[in-house]
Amino acid sequence: MDNERRNIGLYIIVVILMVLFVVFGCYAFYNKSHNNKNVDTSKVNEKNDSNLVSKIDNTKDWVYDAEYQKDVDADYYSTYYEKYYAKDIVVPYINVNSAYGENANKDIKKVFDSAIKTYNDGVKDKETFVDECNYKKYINDDSLSVVLTYGVGATDVVQPQYYIYNIDLKTGNKLSYEEIYKIAGLNSSNIEEKVIGAITKVLEEELKDLKNPEIDTDDGQYYPEETNFDTYNNKSIDNYKKSVNNNTLKYFLSSNKKLNIVVKLSVPAGIEEFDTIISVN
Repeated sequence: MDNERRNIGLYIIVVILMVLFVVFGCYAFYNKSHNNKNVDTSKVNEKNDSNLVSKIDNTKDWVYDAEYQKDVDADYYSTYYEKYYAKDIVVPYINVNSAYGENANKDIKKVFDSAIKTYNDGVKDKETFVDECNYKKYINDDSLSVVLTYGVGATDVVQPQYYIYNIDLKTGNKLSYEEIYKIAGLNSSNIEEKVIGAITKVLEEELKDLKNPEIDTDDGQYYPEETNFDTYNNKSIDNYKKSVNNNTLKYFLSSNKKLNIVVKLSVPAGIEEFDTIISVN
């Protein structure tokens, strides 16, 4: 009799344990499935590192289209050149919770306000236009680069301006030129040589149709008197060096940690000098 009671007791304990096992297993499965439903799959590639600076809005990417109100007089208008649309005016909002990020957003808001004013001027006079107001963003490891391009005009010649922000995602601070070119794999002993080579290559392409009257006898477009390619190449290189020395150089990392700089190229005609983005290998 005692053995029978003991067996029944053991049986009951086993059944209870099995029931508990099933209950806890179902709970764990439900909890995992429920949590997965809340995962934003659009941010699979978004960094989720506790060592990074915090965001202003944790539900959004590091950079997204700023949601400023567009107080425009018309959705679009036409000039002699083409149609221009208010929807094409897009500026970034930098979602980095730091003093540098906050100041960057203030600067960008001023560009946005300027673009809207220019757009509304164009609605009235049918001549002024916003040629481009858009941006690109790049993340390389823990560095973020944002490049806003803004160009306006009343003729077919537009010289865009570049507003560039480089942010260390670990601190929220600005990344220096040296920090950026080191991420690109360059160093203080070869950076100037690499940049000079890149400037020369780009300018050669820009001025490839110009001829030297002392050498060429065919009719065509020539360098102004007492000038040649070196005249403009050296001036362009000097412009780069000056911008480094006075800390006004604009630079960023594009995809695959490619260093890019903005150099004021010197040319023998037209506007004579214009900002150009140059990739440095």
